[in-house]
Amino acid sequence: MPVSFQGIQRGSRYSRQRLAALWGYRSFHAIARGLVTPRDDNKLILFITEGEGQQPTAQRYSNHFDGHTLTIDGPDDHFAEDRTINTRANGDEIHLFHREHPRDDFTYCGRIRLVDHRLYTDRPSRFTFEVE
Repeated sequence: MPVSFQGIQRGSRYSRQRLAALWGYRSFHAIARGLVTPRDDNKLILFITEGEGQQPTAQRYSNHFDGHTLTIDGPDDHFAEDRTINTRANGDEIHLFHREHPRDDFTYCGRIRLVDHRLYTDRPSRFTFEVE
């Protein structure tokens, strides 16, 4: 089911529960990963929590967003790295939701584009994006 960003405003805050309801998911668990790739859709959706605000039981990521440039670690399982790198060639869009602390709602930051990446096999890869 394609995900719509109609009615989602840049700068507004959203919980995963609210987004799941807006997008027709039964629960927020469908969008609980840091990178979500909705089935049959051309969107990649990043849910990024800053480094110091991450939950202690989760994989530790080195993430930084300054309002324009986002630098992140990819997941240990290297999920969707090829798709992320080939976003433009594939006609995909990347959307960013960001928060500083795990208990905060996410702020929708808009569409972003990949500007640099470093792929690794023995540790998380690094990606740099800019807000469009």
